[in-house]
Amino acid sequence: MHDRALIRTLLAFMLATAALATGGDAAAKSFQPDLRAFATRCPPGNGGCETDLSGFDDFAGQLAASLMSRFPGPIATIGSHGFEVSYTIGMTELDRGSGGFHSDASTGRPAVFSNTGGVLTVGQLQVRKGLPYSFQVGGTVTQVFGSSMWDTGLQLAWTPLEGIRNAPDLGLHLQGGILLGAGDLILVHAGAALILSKALSVAGLFTLAPFGGYQFMYVSASTHLTDAYGPDQTKPNLFAIDPRNMFLHRLVFGLEAVASWVVIGAEMTVQVPNANRTYALRLGAKF
Repeated sequence: MHDRALIRTLLAFMLATAALATGGDAAAKSFQPDLRAFATRCPPGNGGCETDLSGFDDFAGQLAASLMSRFPGPIATIGSHGFEVSYTIGMTELDRGSGGFHSDASTGRPAVFSNTGGVLTVGQLQVRKGLPYSFQVGGTVTQVFGSSMWDTGLQLAWTPLEGIRNAPDLGLHLQGGILLGAGDLILVHAGAALILSKALSVAGLFTLAPFGGYQFMYVSASTHLTDAYGPDQTKPNLFAIDPRNMFLHRLVFGLEAVASWVVIGAEMTVQVPNANRTYALRLGAKF
C-alpha cells in the first residue's frame, strides 16, 4: 500500500510538472525552427544569401544541449539482469542574445523560433539494460514540445570502479543521437561524461545517490538547400549552411532516490564558460 501511494504521488507530481511546462500559452508557442533566421541578407537575382554562421552555431549548440540524453549518473550499473525505464521532463534556459532569435523586418529575417519564451521543454523516454562486466546500454526517444522535432539516441556506460566501501563509483557514460522532424536542419550530437556517484541508504527505507561530473559534447549541424526571401522579393533565394562542428563543455550535478523499485531524480547542467543551464526531473522504475 505504501508503494502504491508513493507511485500515485510521484505520478501526480510529474503530470503537474508536464502541465506547467507545456500548458498555458503552449498552443501559441512554436519551437519549430525557421532556418531563414540565419539568412541575413538576400540580394536579388538568386545569387545566394549571406548567412549568420555564429548565430547558427549558437542555436544548434543550445538545441543539442536540450536533446542530449539526461541523467548520465548515478554511474553504478543496475546489474547484468537489471532493467530500467523512465520518463524525464527537461528544461533548457535559452540564451536569446544572438540575432537568430530576433526578427528583422528591414531584411525580412524571421526569428528562428516563433513567439517563444525563454525555456525550451522536452519529454524524454529512456530505457536502460544492465550487462555483465559493469557495462550498461540504453536508448532514448526525445520530443521537443511545441514542435514536430524528435530525437533518437543510444547510450553505453562502463563503470570500472563500483561497489567499493567508503569510495565513490567512477564510470564513463557515452551517448549519441540524431534529430528528426526538423525540416531542412541536419543535427547530430555525441557526448562523453566522466561521472562520480555514491548510493547512500537512508534508514533502510530508500537510497539517495548524489552524482556529479564533467560532460563533453560534440555537435555537427548543417542545412539542406533552403528558400529565403529579401524585402519585397517574390522569388526565393537559395542558401545552405555547410556542416558546422561545435565542441561544448558542461558540468553535471544530480540526485537520484530509489524506494523499492520506484525511481525519482533531479539534474542540473551548467555549460562552461557561458553558464547556460538545463534542468530535468524524472520518474522511473527499476526491475
